[in-house]
Amino acid sequence: MNSYQWSVKWSLAGSLATTIFQLAQMVAFARIAGPQAAGVYALAAAVISFLTPLAEAGLSQAVVQAETVHRQQLIRLAFVNVGICVAIFIGIGLAGPILARWYGSAELPELLLLMSSSLLFTPIGAQRSALLLRAMQFELLAKIEVASWCISMTATIGLACLDWGALAMAAGFFLRNLVATIGSVLAQPRLPIDTHADTSIKEYLKFGLFDLSGRWAEFLANYLDKLIVGKALGIEALGYYNLAFTFLMLPTARIGYVITRVTFPLYARIKSKSSEIQAFYDQTSREIIVLLFPIYTAMALFAQEIVLILFGAKWLPAAPLFIAFGLAGMVRTLSAPFPQLIRGLGKPQIWLIWLLVFTSLLNVSLICSLSFQASPSNAAWSRTLVKFLVEIPLLYWLARYLGLQFQPILYFAGSLLCWLAPVALCTWLVGNIPGSWLWILTAKTSVFLLGVGWLALKSPAYDVFINWIKKP
Repeated sequence: MNSYQWSVKWSLAGSLATTIFQLAQMVAFARIAGPQAAGVYALAAAVISFLTPLAEAGLSQAVVQAETVHRQQLIRLAFVNVGICVAIFIGIGLAGPILARWYGSAELPELLLLMSSSLLFTPIGAQRSALLLRAMQFELLAKIEVASWCISMTATIGLACLDWGALAMAAGFFLRNLVATIGSVLAQPRLPIDTHADTSIKEYLKFGLFDLSGRWAEFLANYLDKLIVGKALGIEALGYYNLAFTFLMLPTARIGYVITRVTFPLYARIKSKSSEIQAFYDQTSREIIVLLFPIYTAMALFAQEIVLILFGAKWLPAAPLFIAFGLAGMVRTLSAPFPQLIRGLGKPQIWLIWLLVFTSLLNVSLICSLSFQASPSNAAWSRTLVKFLVEIPLLYWLARYLGLQFQPILYFAGSLLCWLAPVALCTWLVGNIPGSWLWILTAKTSVFLLGVGWLALKSPAYDVFINWIKKP
């Protein structure tokens, strides 16, 4: 699939640039504003993340998956989106003071209003981005994404220096969505009006309802624990937890997404060809594992160094959480291909059911863990344990239900881990040698990079790497 390789390369370029901007924004804000402001923003972001899928109503995903799309249908879908968003904005205005009292944060209502106001226009941009995605215009998508993150980073850092606190991140969030929406509207080619076309949006709404439910379930899986931690441990503890959690999400959200975002429209095109689906799933899963396993290993091995260098000593309580989430990232890597695969096959209801089961078990475990010992570290290790003991068997079941072979991917991941283990052990041993902090960091980094190079040349990663280089 030459179009797949070309699309991935553009997606990679955009993702690398946005990762740099996002990381720079996060580091600067954390250093300037501190854990308390980061915790308040994490609460507001969790609430908005819950409402964003409702604002889009899953309709942008339906546009990508549909057999045909007509301009009249998009106009009708836009009216549905706008009505929903106005209701959300009013609801946020009413619920803000209640949430502020519940969490003991007077800043929360102001943050929520600013961030939720972006929902009044983002669904329109999401709809136009879906048309670009459907047409596999990843060059345009990458440019829009990079521009929006660049402006967001600049605004956030500037406002943080002016002592805006959590509002600096909220303003950056608003501007990022505004720029992305304007860019998508300007870039999307205008569809002609077909007077004989079917303008019904029933199938869009049906798909969107299931996709909305699935994305809400994804929210519960990725954000409900933050609401629980914020209430149980306080805002500052949530700041530490959210920082480490962001690093858990970042590799799959930015690097892994380079591949998975391209697979959605391709799966939609080959959804009736089971052999092609299996082959494409095997290929993309191996590529994601080769890319992300070394990154998550480094996250666990260099936890303290990452925190000290990027965020400063005041963030050191977050370092143990980086170790836990680095291990959890291995399982997250295995699950990364499934959301877009299932959407591409037109079965979002399956992902909904799977997520509800997993999320229920995850958060019951978290509550039990916090009742036993209330600490951010305990919360992080609880999530990691559930991912290994619960998520892997559930992924095995999901793959079988979809008619896919999951065992080869598990075997490949296990083989790569066996090759990574001595690299990790040597790096850890070097880190425990007496000496200056800078000398130890240099030695650890050198050993790890040499080990990853050896991995690329000798391990199962070699074939994936060579195939990637040879393809156009």
